[in-house]
Amino acid sequence: MTDKIAIRLAMLVLSTLAIPMAAYCQQEEPVSRGKPLSYWMERLDNRLDTNARAAIKEMGTNALPDLIRMLRQIQSAPDQNRGHPTATSIPLGGGVSMNRSLDLSRARPLYAVACIGPAGQSALPDILPLLTNQNFLIKRSAFSALQSIGPDTQLARSALPTLLQALEDSDWSMRSLALDTLAALHPGPPEVTPAFIRFLDDPNERVREEAMRWLVAQTNSIVLPRLDKQLHDQDSYVVVTAASQIGAFGPAAGGSEPRLRQLLNDPLLTVRQSASNALAAITGQSIFRSAPEKNANLTYNMPGVPLQQFLDIYGNLAGKQVATAAILQRGQTLRMRTVQPLTRSEAIQLFEEVLKEQANLLMVHGSDGSLTVVRK
Repeated sequence: MTDKIAIRLAMLVLSTLAIPMAAYCQQEEPVSRGKPLSYWMERLDNRLDTNARAAIKEMGTNALPDLIRMLRQIQSAPDQNRGHPTATSIPLGGGVSMNRSLDLSRARPLYAVACIGPAGQSALPDILPLLTNQNFLIKRSAFSALQSIGPDTQLARSALPTLLQALEDSDWSMRSLALDTLAALHPGPPEVTPAFIRFLDDPNERVREEAMRWLVAQTNSIVLPRLDKQLHDQDSYVVVTAASQIGAFGPAAGGSEPRLRQLLNDPLLTVRQSASNALAAITGQSIFRSAPEKNANLTYNMPGVPLQQFLDIYGNLAGKQVATAAILQRGQTLRMRTVQPLTRSEAIQLFEEVLKEQANLLMVHGSDGSLTVVRK
């Protein structure tokens, strides 16, 4: 396809989308924080813009009639079943292509419904058909909107075959999103439990974690042997997560008590804390408490942070620039999770312990107050 033909097709699609949008903009829009819905929706493309999400959430059900109208336009838009409006991606500048720009524009009503959350339930009849849309971005956005609403299973039962089919997607992120969406349904459909058990062995770690999280929330004891095995893992993040999840089973997890007591002597603070909390849940007795001070208010959940970013966070916490006297491994990520709030000094200690354990790096405190990371 020549560039001229591609441009003409793209302009045709844009004009088709612009007509209902122009008509919409002439109507009285719901307003939040002094700005109309269309203003905030344009800012949803920037996932870091928390103000846009908060503003739309504040509109709540007032925004739904307009959003439902837009959802219906997605279904009737030309080329929506082909996934892309043109066969050629036309650069628009700033790293955005014509295809991508149109996809984002179409998906905005779904992003907005996701911002509203459970109050968006009346949009369900117009979201469910989009779960099978051939446009990948719209399809993912429909899954996310359904997950955010978290409807009663009976209201979304017609979508169950689609959600279960998505579990077989070759893209791990789609499998993970399908699991999250199924987990949001309440009560949990009985047919999904075997699927979650099966995905405990998924080749992707994130998918395995999602499956484990749901089964733990259901206190399904089938996961206890796996969690007990994870208590012996070399990765402290895995150990901390497993101990925290074991605690959800209370006395039923008594078989894990011997290993948890061993972990009370672990050099890493968060491992000791998670083991202590799990033992308290199992035995009903308080075993250990490390941060009773009122200024213990720092928590972290880092499933995979680039090493340099980890050092930057540490430097901000310490209030000093970190000098590097070691070659940092490119692409390396670190993992850290707290199970209860830490004081600033405890948090600094934890960062240094994680650097030592996972990156083989030591933080040297100079006599002049400087901080230098070196190879262990």
